Amino acid sequence: MNTINPQKELASQLETLVSHVNDSIKGFEKAAEKSSKTPDVDSHQFLAMKSARENHAIALNSRLQCIGEDWKSDGSIKGAAHRALISVKDLFTDSNSSEAICEEALRGESKLLEYVDETLSKLDAIDPETRKAIADLKGDIVNNRAELKRACGK
Repeated sequence: MNTINPQKELASQLETLVSHVNDSIKGFEKAAEKSSKTPDVDSHQFLAMKSARENHAIALNSRLQCIGEDWKSDGSIKGAAHRALISVKDLFTDSNSSEAICEEALRGESKLLEYVDETLSKLDAIDPETRKAIADLKGDIVNNRAELKRACGK
């Protein structure tokens, strides 16, 4: 019988989640950059979301360090591929419109929420501090989605 070490499973799930959080940081940075060229979107909103997300990355990385794992500052391979695809798309479309920026940010937050829920569903043994760090991240994502929906007029 193959038993999974709960600490290794926690480390694996946290590392994956942190990589997706790092992707969202890069996404907010790109959204702030694009929105600075669009008068009807506030780039400061995206910079504030980026800053809050950086704090969540720090909290999750701290939890990784508590269980003897290394700090993770990279994003995911999927995230890198997505950013490359968006860059190519930018060459051929008007992805700097306020609607496109809001929609992409909203889509990213929805995807990250899926990753958070998936992480929580896969972890049976989770310490209270890590659960709180993940719950705080989830609350931030839910708030960002509501804020982005308002900004996008949805």
